[in-house]
Amino acid sequence: MFTKAQKLLTAAKKAGTIIYPKVCLHCNDAGQNGIDICERCYQNLPWVEYSCTRCALPLPNDHAAVCGACSNRELYFDYASTPFLFDGFIRDAIYLFKFDQKLNQGKLLAQLLIQHIEGMQLEIPELIIPVPLFKKRMRQRGYNQALEIARIVCKELEITLDYNSLYRNRDTSVQMDLPAKQRYKNVKGAFSIKKNLTTLKGKHVCIIDDVMTTGNTVNEVAKCLQETGVEKIGVWCIARVA
Repeated sequence: MFTKAQKLLTAAKKAGTIIYPKVCLHCNDAGQNGIDICERCYQNLPWVEYSCTRCALPLPNDHAAVCGACSNRELYFDYASTPFLFDGFIRDAIYLFKFDQKLNQGKLLAQLLIQHIEGMQLEIPELIIPVPLFKKRMRQRGYNQALEIARIVCKELEITLDYNSLYRNRDTSVQMDLPAKQRYKNVKGAFSIKKNLTTLKGKHVCIIDDVMTTGNTVNEVAKCLQETGVEKIGVWCIARVA
């Protein structure tokens, strides 16, 4: 039995949908399933069908659970998952969200990530930590794209959001702009945990970022978290560079 307040809230939500109907951010057709993307564009997204369970690298088939690269390097996180390749509409949406202040694109990306988490029945962590921006970059952009995605995911899935424990201690170049050999050096030692932090000990923590290239950035974050005694570390990101 719904209370009067619940009925009014439901009616208000329906009215909002009528006044502001969902519109596909790619082709401007009607949105579907309560999000701003139409069914045709949704089906044409660059979905990752098979991927490495450790680093989320797209794989041609499901015969190998872990890619060859992961067996030859030290990883500080336990698993990673992503719904998309960094391509097509997803790549464009991330750029618009990240560099052109298009926050509606970020909301859609977060909703698509939530659908992936629920559809794949991924294990829900106790805490989510978004990859932080350096303070100068934060002032220039006005917001941290990873934090904005994390806010929506945490609210929808009822997960605690932690954006205070970890910080970026120096500015770094954009990983995708660098040759593969320089990406490790670019982020090495770029993150720090607040001193004497004990609240993460024994927790299952998931790192959230928009794009994962080689995985060096999230691996450096995971290394910091592991040093605090975090028990299990995962990575969720919107897209993965193949």
